Amino acid sequence: MRKLIKNLKAMGFAAVAALTISCEGFLDEKPSKSILVPESVAEFEAILDNYDRLSNTAPLPFLYSDDYWTTEPNWLRFSPWQQRAYAWSMEPYLLEETPQDYFNLYRRIFMANVVLEKLDEGPDWKQEDIDRLRGRALFFRASGYFELAVLFLAHPAEGTASAPKIPLKSSSRFDRVDGWLDASQAFAMILADLTTALPLLPEKTALPTQPSRFGGYALMARIYLYLGDYGKAAESAEQVLEGGFELIDYAKLNMDLAFPVSGFNSEVVLFSFMGSQSMVTSNNAAFVDSLLVRDYDATDYRSKFLFRNTAGFHSFKGNYTGTPDIFSGIALDEVLLVLAEANVRLGQVDEGLVYLDRLLGKRIADYQPMESMEGEEALETVLDHRRKSLLFRGQRWMDLKRFSVLDSKRPLLQRKINGETVGFEAQPGNFRVMVPSSEIQ
Repeated sequence: MRKLIKNLKAMGFAAVAALTISCEGFLDEKPSKSILVPESVAEFEAILDNYDRLSNTAPLPFLYSDDYWTTEPNWLRFSPWQQRAYAWSMEPYLLEETPQDYFNLYRRIFMANVVLEKLDEGPDWKQEDIDRLRGRALFFRASGYFELAVLFLAHPAEGTASAPKIPLKSSSRFDRVDGWLDASQAFAMILADLTTALPLLPEKTALPTQPSRFGGYALMARIYLYLGDYGKAAESAEQVLEGGFELIDYAKLNMDLAFPVSGFNSEVVLFSFMGSQSMVTSNNAAFVDSLLVRDYDATDYRSKFLFRNTAGFHSFKGNYTGTPDIFSGIALDEVLLVLAEANVRLGQVDEGLVYLDRLLGKRIADYQPMESMEGEEALETVLDHRRKSLLFRGQRWMDLKRFSVLDSKRPLLQRKINGETVGFEAQPGNFRVMVPSSEIQ
């Protein structure tokens, strides 16, 4: 599929290669001025169509999550930074290692800034082209900073005095830092970028990797849910329902296939992926807790869709990518779960359960709508199905972080490494990854 997208959206000029070139550290110098500089609408459009750069999300949230476990022989084959992340080190990268997540997310921001700087020059282009490019660039910049904030910053509701900060980069200069953002400042900028982008984004796009207006509202819903602003999360998610996306009926899937659904299916609102981390995510390395697997009812098609038996363990197959790459985008099932949770938390329990019923009717055999229940029981039910539906979607770490702050739910996660039990206390202050020391230097 990735090859197909590249063929459909071939770059075809040296500028994009220059703008996306890998480097030892993010703050390296710009590429040589002798390299061709993009000038046309098509060239800047191609920068924002670079699927492998802009739709590739950070693996650390998955590595830290309790979605999976691995055996000790497998762990020994992990890369050093992967081993440290698996052991919940909040400083996974050594000085000599390239900080993959940090670099990739700032590269996304850099690419967006390149386009925005050109637009600020007032090029003699059609206004519709300017608007479309600006909307897409602002969307990608917002998404990059959002992922950085979830990893490296405190949750805004913590209100800590000595909060960590991340670099603000508002230009295409690799070597320029325009300030440092704490959580509240970062989210103010993220939401401002998205709010400006929404009316500029088209309702329909050629590919779901390209942000549409519905994709913008879906990301807004995810962000507001993380922040605990349930009213705005519900308002944003409701906008997505106008996009004509349809739930997949799991009863009609061929569960014997290696990947029962294709990447660009009817549920996908916005497509992104977490590229395969070799030994970490392969189905003979990433296993799902048997207790979680047994929690799925016998009539629940999700268990057949999500899991396969590998060497006596349960591994994961239910990607919405149609490949081994983990789907980290936003699909209609997540949007309905946002609506269910937000409404229940706002005291509109019956409305919330209607959205949950809509989802489960396509997931469970002979499903009957839920009976009315009290708010706390309804919330636990919704969160239980969120856990079961969004497994291996890259959302679990974000959920654990917001639960620890907003709900005071602070479980102890445990793994066995080299014969010793390693634990992680889901306390608010424990969720902040250190900004890589190589980048601070």
